[in-house]
Amino acid sequence: MKPGLHRIIYVIILSAVLAALSISCRPQPTAIHPDLDSELLRLASLSQEDLPGVLQDLDREDEIAILYRDEGTSQAVIAFFTELTGSEAVARAVLEEADKDGVPTSLAFALAYEESRFKIRAFNDNGTSVDRGLFQLNSKTFPTLKVDEFYDPETNARHGVAHLEFCLRQAGNEVAALAMYNAGQGRVSRNGTPKVTLDYIYRILQYQENIEALFAARVVARDKARLALATGRNP
Repeated sequence: MKPGLHRIIYVIILSAVLAALSISCRPQPTAIHPDLDSELLRLASLSQEDLPGVLQDLDREDEIAILYRDEGTSQAVIAFFTELTGSEAVARAVLEEADKDGVPTSLAFALAYEESRFKIRAFNDNGTSVDRGLFQLNSKTFPTLKVDEFYDPETNARHGVAHLEFCLRQAGNEVAALAMYNAGQGRVSRNGTPKVTLDYIYRILQYQENIEALFAARVVARDKARLALATGRNP
């Protein structure tokens, strides 16, 4: 065999070995959560022709609910909303009812914040009726509830989130549902939504967006870092 051929073969073998070492030593991406990662991979692999369809798809995964249902991350979710609301009882009540009724978790918390600032003893006298508790349940809308039940976070969250789910089902979207929750089904159906209700909707949707951003930073990112330390991988 000619000396030059030996050199070529040696270079080819050396290149292959270095390539294999490079691949094996390359940091592997750390999974945040299997369900969330699969959705990111699906979106990343879309073709240009698929993009308009994604824009028109108004359904989105509730990332908070996914992590709440997972035994490995549920406590972190509860801890985050306990810190946000200042009450573990409120956090657990809203998380449980939102998950049970299929209501977007961030929307449920945003609504409770707008209605009561997460204060279970919140009270508002409307003249002919009163609003009480976490979701400001109205005495005329819920005539069978006793006064102390309005101020119980579990009872209030159960009825408040169920009513929000009813509004979502009837209205078909979050904007119309929030208008219905605030102004009533009849008024919204007659196209009589007042500006004060439009402002109310705007604030809640902003709160929802802020909650999701905080959750991503304080729960999702921290969980990713925790997994990276546990596996010895770069986040």
